[in-house]
Amino acid sequence: MQVVDARGKSCPLPIVLVAQAIRAASAGQKIAIQADDRAFPEDIRAWCQKTGNELESLETKSGYFEARVRKP
Repeated sequence: MQVVDARGKSCPLPIVLVAQAIRAASAGQKIAIQADDRAFPEDIRAWCQKTGNELESLETKSGYFEARVRKP
């Protein structure tokens, strides 16, 4: 699984990095995204809903969020 480390980057960069990784991914591939921007949980939910990618999980870790997204 590819990991995108977007910690230290503010909106909209975490979503831009996720979009780039998903474009390069194969169907069914999963991407893990780590981000510490406060807006990230809301942004990743909205982006997945808008693009049709599946948000498999969204967790709060120590000092950051980690989301797992699967390309359909």
